[in-house]
Amino acid sequence: MKKNKPEDVVEYYTKQNLPNESSLRFREGRKKLIVFASFTVFTILLVRAALILLVPPSSDVLNELANRQYNRSINLAAYRGTIFDRRNEPVAISIRKPSIFVNPRVFSPSRTTTKKLAKILNISQKEINRISRKKTYFSWLKRKISDEQNKKLSQLKISGLHVIPEPSRYYPSALASQLIGYVGTDNKGLLGLELRFDKLLRGDKETNIMKRDARGRIIHNESTSAAPQKPGHKIYLTLDRVVQEISERALEKGVQAAAAKSGFVIVSDPHTGHVLAMANYPKFNPNNSKSINNKNMRNYAMLDLFEPGSVVKPLVIARAMNLKKTSLAEAFDIHKGYYREGSLRIRDSHPSDELSTEEILIESSNIGTYKIAAKMGHENLYKTYKDFGLGEPQFRINGNQQSLGRIDPWKRWKKVRFANISFGQGLLSSGIEMTQAYGAIANGGQLMKPILIQKIEDYQSNLVEDNPPQVLRRVIGERVARKVSKALEKVVSKGTGRNAASSLYTVAGKTGTSEKADPVTKGYSKSLRVASFAGFSPVSDPHLVIYVVIDEPGNKPYYGGTWAAPVFKEINEQSLRYLNVAPDKNIDISAVKQETTVTQ
Repeated sequence: MKKNKPEDVVEYYTKQNLPNESSLRFREGRKKLIVFASFTVFTILLVRAALILLVPPSSDVLNELANRQYNRSINLAAYRGTIFDRRNEPVAISIRKPSIFVNPRVFSPSRTTTKKLAKILNISQKEINRISRKKTYFSWLKRKISDEQNKKLSQLKISGLHVIPEPSRYYPSALASQLIGYVGTDNKGLLGLELRFDKLLRGDKETNIMKRDARGRIIHNESTSAAPQKPGHKIYLTLDRVVQEISERALEKGVQAAAAKSGFVIVSDPHTGHVLAMANYPKFNPNNSKSINNKNMRNYAMLDLFEPGSVVKPLVIARAMNLKKTSLAEAFDIHKGYYREGSLRIRDSHPSDELSTEEILIESSNIGTYKIAAKMGHENLYKTYKDFGLGEPQFRINGNQQSLGRIDPWKRWKKVRFANISFGQGLLSSGIEMTQAYGAIANGGQLMKPILIQKIEDYQSNLVEDNPPQVLRRVIGERVARKVSKALEKVVSKGTGRNAASSLYTVAGKTGTSEKADPVTKGYSKSLRVASFAGFSPVSDPHLVIYVVIDEPGNKPYYGGTWAAPVFKEINEQSLRYLNVAPDKNIDISAVKQETTVTQ
């Protein structure tokens, strides 16, 4: 075996440790790159230093840098414009409520403090811990708390927790909630007029500046306004707060007594078209967000369509009289309450041999109404409903979400359909439409545009919008209107509307009981009904038109005279007395009046 010489071993290891040619090139390139980068950075710093010395930043730039470091801007919603009733009583106002925010970089509550915060603010400890772990300098903890909660928080003296007053919506009377609506935490309208007029009511935001130190801690709780707010517009409604309260109370009592699904009431001034009350039940309290759900948010008075039933009979008879197709004295054969003509079958609740036109109204005869309508014909009956406002686009109230009535063109009507339409089945109407139709009879024959928004002003009281009373058209003559009014007075004093009669004021009106469609069979239900009453008072000089609808009464009988008429009576008497309308009846105080209950 050949042995390596010592010099050979040294030569071998020396060759193994020496860098090759490519390694030497890489190291040389890296040195150049480091030198170039260092020279570039040095050159940039030198140029920057020269610029600072030769061209110093302006005071505006320095102020901006300081502001970013030491100031924190918070945008707060402006005061929403106030909503008033017709007597300038506020029904929706803005107040200040304390809102709590924290600096998460400073806010590090202990477990005990977290429990106390959670209990006071009614939020979870998990949520508080999540906020405290944020990397930002600002986060809301709880907005718009009560003064009592704020007082308890101030006693804890927690570092990094701060309070700022924020605008909040308040509804003094909590009335007409579905109509007026409510706002969310961010001061945006979510329902009703608050949503429809959100842009006008909201105003311009206010920017507040909070001072902080280098670590982002608030130096003091006082804020300065960088951008002053501009409050929202003011809206003046035609609603009367007292009439609204009377209507809501009477409606609630009536719906509960009938064990009904829901109900609504509309009260209007027949001479101006002003809506004085719009009550819905069930209802909610807009000051309590926990009371708001899908079941009680619906404005039935404006959104629901239904077959009106017998309340349309005065409209049909009034138009027939106006066309000289009949008179109040004309007699009709009623066939003992059962009429048959080919495939047509009509029944009356109160069988009679013969009735005059006036008696047809008093007894609410379907057979008699059909015969009067037949004398007018299909086209004239169709025009009657359209002229009285059914499906009238001009009935839209300031662009609010609102349903319009529907009726098929008269050329499509078969004989049975024509008969049903003549006494209020087979067509759909809204509450506003029926209220204004009765207003036309009450005021002498003129159809008025319904008005809910009287005027709108900006925050400086400059007029933005004005809605004076507007006559849409004349639908019947004044003499015919007076005669029909007198006949409707007898409906209340002698006929199906006796439960609406007042001991103080004369009342004219008509009951209605219409069938509802069964959602399963798609035909008319055997038990689902709409009970209604429409009328006005006093008869000689009407101040109020009131339309009451009780939807799906659960207690029998389902008639409008049983459930809707008493609600009308309560609203009518209390509202007229509140409005200082003198009674037009001779009252014998010693007389004891026996109450009579009737059905229809």
